Order: sequence, then structure tokens, then C-alpha cells
Amino acid sequence: MLLRTRITLIVATGFAVLMLGIWGATLLRDRVAEAQESELAIEGQTVLWREIVAFQTANLARILERVDGSASFRIALGFSDRPGVASALQELGVNINDDATYFEVVSADREVVFSDGGSANRYILDAGSLDRALKGEVLSGLRQVSATQVIVLTTRTVELPGKGMAVLVLGRDAALGMERFARGLSATTTLVTLRGRVVASTDFRLWERARLAITPRRPTAERVVLDGRNYNVTSIPVSDISSSTVGALVSFEDTTESVQATSLIHRSAVAGAIGLVLIGVIGLNVFLWYSFRPLESAIDVLQALSRGDTSVTVGHVGNDEIGRIASAVVALRGNVQALAESRRQRERVRRRQEAVISSELQALADAIDPTDREEVLALLAKGSEGGQDDELRRVARVLHDLSRRIVEQHTRLSSMVVELREALITKTKLAGLQQELEIARQVQLAILPKEFPPDARVAVHGQMTPAREVGGDFYDYFMIDDTTLGFVVADVSGKGVPAALFMAISRTLLRSTALFERSPAGCIRRLNDLLAVENEQMLFVTVLYGVIDLSSGRVSYVNAGHNLPYRITRGGEVSTVPSTGGMAVAVLEGFVYVEHELHLQPGDTLFLYTDGVTEAFDVDERPYGEGRLEELLRSGAADWSVPELSERVLAAVHVFERGAPQADDITCLTLRYFGGHGPRRTR
Repeated sequence: MLLRTRITLIVATGFAVLMLGIWGATLLRDRVAEAQESELAIEGQTVLWREIVAFQTANLARILERVDGSASFRIALGFSDRPGVASALQELGVNINDDATYFEVVSADREVVFSDGGSANRYILDAGSLDRALKGEVLSGLRQVSATQVIVLTTRTVELPGKGMAVLVLGRDAALGMERFARGLSATTTLVTLRGRVVASTDFRLWERARLAITPRRPTAERVVLDGRNYNVTSIPVSDISSSTVGALVSFEDTTESVQATSLIHRSAVAGAIGLVLIGVIGLNVFLWYSFRPLESAIDVLQALSRGDTSVTVGHVGNDEIGRIASAVVALRGNVQALAESRRQRERVRRRQEAVISSELQALADAIDPTDREEVLALLAKGSEGGQDDELRRVARVLHDLSRRIVEQHTRLSSMVVELREALITKTKLAGLQQELEIARQVQLAILPKEFPPDARVAVHGQMTPAREVGGDFYDYFMIDDTTLGFVVADVSGKGVPAALFMAISRTLLRSTALFERSPAGCIRRLNDLLAVENEQMLFVTVLYGVIDLSSGRVSYVNAGHNLPYRITRGGEVSTVPSTGGMAVAVLEGFVYVEHELHLQPGDTLFLYTDGVTEAFDVDERPYGEGRLEELLRSGAADWSVPELSERVLAAVHVFERGAPQADDITCLTLRYFGGHGPRRTR
């Protein structure tokens, strides 16, 4: 490649890097601006929605104040005159026949005195909110009254003649405030519940086409393209009167025109920059071509001399740089001619000497083994073909190689005899060790529980697959009394025989401690103190130990640094069991563990496992991970039998590995609670 071409490429590369840097900085700036814009949009829409809700509740409060002060309302309500109450409310601006209006009067004994639908069991407020209202607290905000109905309400506590304290509840459909919210933003707005059901929408078709995956509890802002139109989609969570999230308000703002204008500006800027770079690179190449013409002429002359063509002369001789190069070329031509003649003389002498020495070396090479003999002969042939090395140096090199091969041949034979003797001894020891490891494997698997006795209240199944002959994982389940079942899954640090021995000790101590220490926290604390006292090998074990009351489904558990188990409801919902924050057992003596509780409903399932499941790697070194495990459990784990669940997880891991060796011990424990308060039943 010509020098001017390299210079042109370097400059062009510099321009390209500069343009990429500017483009990257622009992208980064745009992303920062977009993030700030999203935060401002979320904050602004949240404030706007709060102001709209506050405005609506203030109006409702003023109406309730008038209702409280209406004598006709109180008289009609005292005589349970429903038409009279409706007429009085109508005069006060409350149309109970309007589907968007909700009105209810609840007495201190939680009896519905009057409701807009005439039913005595409507209960707009839940029990907790009603208690707060009866204590005189004014409740204002949102309330979800059905799966697809959310209202804005306010309350007022009044004293009714002959009925004591009562709560007036007045509400309006939240869709009215949502429409005002949409007009304030000049955007399309949809209100969805926590389960993703649409409460109201100003453009239901747009919402259906978008098919967004919204997380109602978390504010989000993103950009989507629908039917060639660009939209800024903002989702803000909305809270009810108990300060819990009831749903999300999703707005679609059409930004097609601004996006198209920005895209046009970007494309124009990029095209202009590329055009300027091309013009600069082409101009630089033309300039370098004109400047390097004299130097290229001198290079052509030097290339001819390198080919042995001494007839080439330089036409330009002067005092400039090209002239000095021409004078040097003339001197070089004379030296090349003299060197060529001297080389021809040395070549004739070298060939005569090489023939004699090569014949002697070939005779000596016959004394070694055939493989080395062929290599020595090849080295001789290579030296003859080279023709440029000093003859004595070449002979010395061949002799040195031949001597080395003879010594190595003798050394190899001696080593082979010694290695063969040692290999026989090692093979005998290895066979015995393998037999002992297989016995240890069978013993380890034998101490694990095989099947849980048939019980109508619960089903339990465990399975362990060690990565080596013996492993450090273990699981266990046992009846503490007639109504209490203990279960545990643990993972000892390390692998092989040390981990297996530590596993056996840990399992034995845990089971014996659990029989007299009913509290999981106390049991794990005692186990930790026993194992940490003389733990010279610095081994530790992660443990998840729990006990379940088979009569009520209450589970008390301690998580000592172990993987979070999964809870699978009868309906198929999958969630992780919260951690108790404990460290691994046998690390620190005297550590205090905390236990948590959860309640299983009939049909609920607990799935416990070790990190050998999620940290299984395929042939591309990719981990299986919690995401794939959760996806598998959601695909129908609630409908699988207890043994089938563990088998499907193990099968999915093996399919994922695609033949890769197992990296760690794999252990699974599945517990399904069926409920029941009676005695145990066998089948």
C-alpha cells in the first residue's frame, strides 16, 4: 500500500472516529434528556392527577356538608322514606339514579341505612376504612368497588336522630376525573387495575392495539410506535383511600410531528458531515499524489536494482533530496556487482564441502531409530537447500542435534520403564479408591429419606443428584409430632468427600436438635453453635429449615444464606418466599437467627432447591438462572404431581446443559399442602 494511501486512510479513520464520538455523545445526551423528560412527565402527571382527585373530593365534601345540613334529608332518612331521601338528595345535587354516582349511609353497627341501589349489603367501604370513618376520620380518594369499577369518594361522619353515629359516603366514577386528566394533557388516557383490567379509556382501540405490559405499582415512561405514529406512553400508579396502589393511569401522547422533525434534522446533519468528510479525504489524496510523484520515481529505480537490473540509471541528479538518492544508487550499483562475483566463488567451494560432510552424517544417522533418522536426514536436506549458512555452523548444528537425539532416546527408554512400573501401582490404588467412593455414594444416598408416609394433608418428595461420586447437598423431612412436619434443604460449601462428611454431620445434628427445639430459629442457632466450635476446615452450609402445622398450613422457617424457595399457589401464581436475612451455618458462633411465617392454602406448593439448579451451565458457559426456573414453574407446576415437579426441573436443566458436565450438586424438595384438621389418613 502506498504511503499516500496510508496517510489518507489514517486521516479518514480519524474523521470517522471523530464523527462516531460526536454521534455517541449526541446519543448519550439524547438519552439523558429523554430520561429527564420521562421523570418530569411522571412527576407532572402525578401532581395533575392528585390535584384532580383533590378537586373532585372537595366538591363531594361540599355536597355532603349540604346533605348533612338538610332537614328534609334527615327527616326522610329517619322515617326510612326512600323516595323522600332520593328527592332531598336530588334537590341537593345528588342524582342517585345516575350510574356514575354512588351514595351510601352506614350506621355505627355497620348496617347500610340507605344506598343508591336500595340494597342493604352494598358496602362501598371495606371494614377497615369504615372503622376509620366511624371514628371521625374523613376519607377522601379512590376506591375500587368492583373488578372494573373505580370511584372517587369522600366520607362524613354525622349524628342521626334515633340511629346514633353514621357515615355518609358519596362517590363519583373515576372515569370523569380521568377524562379531565386527558384534556389537561391533550392525550389519550386509560385507567387499568392491578390485574390489568381496563376501568375506563378515552380511546379503547388505541389501548388494545398497544398491547402494553404495564406494571401498575411502578411509574414508567417509554416510547412506542403504533400504525406509523409515535407516542410517549407514561404510566403512573394511583392510590386508594388506604394508601395502597389500586391501579395505573396510562397516557398516550402523540409526538409523531416532533419526532419526524427531529429525525429530519439528524439525517440532514449526518449527510452534511459525511459529505464534508468525503470532500476533505478526496482533496487530501489529490494533494499527496501531486507531492509524492518525485519520490515514487526514485523508488522505481531502487526496485529495479533490487531485482539485479544494474542497467537502470537515474535521469535526474541534483543537490536536492532526489539528487542525493541518485548518487547513492550509483554507488550501490558498483557494490552489488562486486558482491555478486564474490558470492559465486564461495558457492562453488561450499558445494564441494557439503557433498563430503553430508555423506558422513547420513552414515551416522543410521545408528538411531527410524523416526529420528528421518528427521536428521530432513535437516541435512534442508541445510543443503538453504545454501546461505556457513558450512561449519551447519555441520555443528546437525551434529549437536544428532547427539541430543541419541541421549534423549536413551533417557526415554529409562523413563518408560520407571513410568510403567509406577502406572501399575497407581492403577491398583485407583481401582480400590473408586470402589470405596462408590460405596460412599450408596451410603450417602441411603441416609436420605426415600418416600414420605402417605398422609392426606401433605405430600413431600426430594431428589439429589451429586456432581461427583459423593456430594455436599442434602434434604430431609420428618414428623416432629402428629401435626408438625419438619423439612430442610441445605448446601455444604465445596464438593467431594469433605463436603459429604460435613453434610452427614449437619443432617444428623439438625434432625436430633429439631426433635426437642420446636422453633426453627432456635434449632438453627443450636446447629450453628455446634458446627462452628471445631470447624478447622472452615466449611459452612447454607440451610433453609422450616416446620409446617398440618392442621392450619402455618409455616415457620429460617433461611440461613440459602436460595429463596418458590411458593406456587393452586391458581398457578409463582412467587419467592421472603428471606429471613440469616448467614450461612458454621461461619460465626453465637449468631442469632430470625424466623418468618407464611400460611399455605390448600393446594399451595413450596419448591426448595440448591444453587446447582440455577448455576448449571451449558456448553457456551451460560447459566440456567432464576428466570428460566420461574418460567418453567409458571408453565403449569400447580397441575403437576409432587414427584413430577422435581423431575421436570431436573429434565429441563439437563436439556439446557446440552451435554455439558454437571458443575454442582443438584437437589430439589417439593412440598404440597392439601389442608385438613382431622387425624392423618393413610392410603
